[in-house]
Amino acid sequence: MLQQRLNSSDALLLLSIVGIGVGIACALSMVVLHWLLDLPAHLFMEGNNDGFEGLSLELRMLFPLTSCVLLILLMHYLPKKWHKVGVPFVIERLNYHRGNLPVMNAVVQFISAGIGLMGGLSIGKEGPAVHVGATFGSRIALRLGLSRNHVEVLVACGVAGAISAAFQTPLAGVLFALEVIFLEYQIAIILPVILSAVFSMAVSHALLGPLTLFSFDRISLLTLNPTTLFALTLLSITVALLAGLFYRTQQVLWRVNHWPMAWRFLIVGVLTALCAAFIPEVLGAGYDSLEHLIKGSTLTNVLILVLLTKVLLTACSIGLGIPGGMIGPTFVMGGLIGVQVALWSFPIEIQAEMVPLFALLGMAAMMSTSFQAPLTGLIAIVEMTHSPQIVLPAMLVIATSCVITRVAFKQDSIFVERLNSLGLHAKARIRVSPTSKVTKRK
Repeated sequence: MLQQRLNSSDALLLLSIVGIGVGIACALSMVVLHWLLDLPAHLFMEGNNDGFEGLSLELRMLFPLTSCVLLILLMHYLPKKWHKVGVPFVIERLNYHRGNLPVMNAVVQFISAGIGLMGGLSIGKEGPAVHVGATFGSRIALRLGLSRNHVEVLVACGVAGAISAAFQTPLAGVLFALEVIFLEYQIAIILPVILSAVFSMAVSHALLGPLTLFSFDRISLLTLNPTTLFALTLLSITVALLAGLFYRTQQVLWRVNHWPMAWRFLIVGVLTALCAAFIPEVLGAGYDSLEHLIKGSTLTNVLILVLLTKVLLTACSIGLGIPGGMIGPTFVMGGLIGVQVALWSFPIEIQAEMVPLFALLGMAAMMSTSFQAPLTGLIAIVEMTHSPQIVLPAMLVIATSCVITRVAFKQDSIFVERLNSLGLHAKARIRVSPTSKVTKRK
């Protein structure tokens, strides 16, 4: 077999070009998933992907039950080796299998996540997107016969492209790949990953238009005084407690993962259906409920009840093995607790100004704390809202809640904790130097 050595400049050019292709592939996969989720929304919910509250009681309960039954049937007829999906699986393959991500696991992840999301299960689409994006990078790199180090670079391109396409936040996508998947920063891989994220967002924007999760008329500039400092401290503590509850609930459920998959999925379906009957706001991603609160509307149920139910239902869904993501739900949980803290801390006459700001701060803090990715959470919120004035208070809340979680609760990223519970090493390193070579097989 003929092997051709490429110098460092050629290697960078090759990785950059291939990284762009990976980013475009990630964007296209997210666009297809978005269109699939639009189907039940147009048929039953007047085009609103999160409009489960408007369904009749029977349909609200039927959707998650049907979704879980379909997932049980799907997994029953598939080989068990294809059942492993999600971000922890990506990290495991990087550490123990030289970044070789099987195609069929990604296909199962894509289909199963689509079924769960269309059924209103309390999961997110961003975690599955990361798995699919990482697989694009892995397969292309292996197809080209690249070295292990450069396989990992293209996996990072896929991860960044997936997050960039899902939220249209390219810089947050780059940081997510480094902070959450590889757990360290490497300057040597930045350029291909940035290009992947940028082109992924460009394709997503071209095909889907701007993805506006929330609309903000104006974000107030926070003045630091005793009242606001108290509110920021309270938000940091409550976010840390919420992240701890979210993780500990999953930790308990990981211990029963030896139960038959059908029983676990059925428990999720029944539990979600019961919650749908009484607290419909917890179905789906939940972005619409947070949007209502930001605009000054109220929910049909008490906010703190919706919040706690959302945390526990999402933790149960993920902890019992439903193949979905956690990133989107952590944004919603954080936004809800931010709104609640604003209502607790400020007088009625200024609550309308503080609620949107504290919703954003809670979103950034909850995502950052759950995955121990402070820069990712901070930049994601700034990119999504184009509100740089929130940087200072967001840094304060994110840093405080992350420190509390690590020092007081001894809690790492949920992904890392999951791998540790399986007895696996979570540290994935990219060993690329400016002079490294790419080995290309013909």
